Amino acid sequence: MDHFKVSRQSDAGFFHSPVSSRVLESALMLHLLRRNEREVEWQRQLERYLIMNMENTDAIGSIAAKAVMKLPLDKGAWERAFIFADNAEYGLRRKRALLTMLLVELGVTSFEEARLFVEDYSARATHLFSRIYAASLRLIHRRYQPFEASFLDDIAYLTRMQNINGSWEQQILTTLFAMLALGPACPAFTRGLTYLRRAKRQDGGMPFIDNQNMWVTCVAGLALQAVHSRTQLALEARLAKFIVQHQHENGGWSFADGVMQTDADVSANCALVLLQQRDRCYKTNIEHALTYFRELQRPDGGYPTYEREGESEVTMTANILHASSLAVSQAPSQPYDIERAADYIASRQRDDGSFETSWSRSETYSIFRALWALDIYQKATSTPQRSSVFLRSFRYLLDAQHSDGGWGQSFGVPSDALSTAYGISALCLTSRENRVEMERMNHAVTYLLSQQDQSTGAFHSIPDLVGPRPIPFETPLLATIWPLLALNFVDCHFPGMLISKDSSARGPRKTDGQGGVAGPYTRPRNSK
Repeated sequence: MDHFKVSRQSDAGFFHSPVSSRVLESALMLHLLRRNEREVEWQRQLERYLIMNMENTDAIGSIAAKAVMKLPLDKGAWERAFIFADNAEYGLRRKRALLTMLLVELGVTSFEEARLFVEDYSARATHLFSRIYAASLRLIHRRYQPFEASFLDDIAYLTRMQNINGSWEQQILTTLFAMLALGPACPAFTRGLTYLRRAKRQDGGMPFIDNQNMWVTCVAGLALQAVHSRTQLALEARLAKFIVQHQHENGGWSFADGVMQTDADVSANCALVLLQQRDRCYKTNIEHALTYFRELQRPDGGYPTYEREGESEVTMTANILHASSLAVSQAPSQPYDIERAADYIASRQRDDGSFETSWSRSETYSIFRALWALDIYQKATSTPQRSSVFLRSFRYLLDAQHSDGGWGQSFGVPSDALSTAYGISALCLTSRENRVEMERMNHAVTYLLSQQDQSTGAFHSIPDLVGPRPIPFETPLLATIWPLLALNFVDCHFPGMLISKDSSARGPRKTDGQGGVAGPYTRPRNSK
């Protein structure tokens, strides 16, 4: 496990994590430049990128690219795009409206055929990102069909919400829609173009977002804490300091610096890193985060991604349950809240043992995070294990494992490194109550290690994250972080296995003295 290149951490304490180019934003960028007759050379670069990548992308990106490049679309393309969009677990009405207006803007269909309604854009628009999209789409809608409400409020809102660097919430897609809505006559357009020019990638394309520095830093922290060694103490301390410096006033964190909207996912993982440092100087930050979580919990016991008015989600609930369970000794008022969260997770398990997906396309990810949280909760509260939940997931993992040893993002989908890393971690968590054949795990580890570049130590995988859901995007560093965590699970639950695989990839084994895993898998380390 030494193959993970900790040198990717900057002197400032964070992991630089640029997001790769994506076809959708590249197509929309080309459309924006053409529409406003700007940057001819930039247009050529985008055209070259699209020609090289339009066939190897998601259904929505492919349609956008072919439309802007004036290439013919087959009859089933639009239907496939909407089938793809229907996989969104949350905010489906709003997502379909955004997608439909995109197709209208690119000339794939007429506004009359699209049958769009102004209220569609604001359906369940509870968080900042959705409100920015809604204001942008209403202004674009007005070009095709005027309506009574004043457009001045939307213009004022978009202008007010523009970041000092010219972006809207550090998102390229959001920025592109806002600029299409405002037009070149607005000063915000010029500032936005400056931001987009800086976000351009070397391959000529545009990403969904520029970076995920905070999100990647906190999950890298979890992986490094799991493989804890003396050489990493200083690194972990810098990382924790960076996390503390970027906590918002409401107690939460956002996915990158300069983003105003906090979210449950990043916040829970940042809190986990601080909890496992066990340094009293973080006590106030942890309490502030716990208050943020309490205010976010919904009546059903679950937690949404962004705001309490949103819909509860299994993975968000699991991550907060995990953090709150580790903090239970510090916050006596927590047990009732976390019991409701644990009940919510158990109630949302499907008959086949899986859970709904969220910001990851991999079913094994939601299984892993749900089981990991329940495992920590049961230990922190001395609660009997929910054996039926673990057993159903155990059966899913066995049934879904491919002949090559890996897992895909769902049943019948080819194996990839990230889905396999999640599957391995989840299988380790079920191994205490269910006998896992060594051959099964051996086969899975063999596949995972086959996806590692031996010269750099990096793992490679297909895109796993989605945004807006369910459109995938790639942050390459994550393809190495999660396998590192998975290999540590294996090292603790199946000691000796990694020695025969690759002794150079093995980190120090840690136990809790009871045959379990130390660090993030049982309870926080003792205070320094």
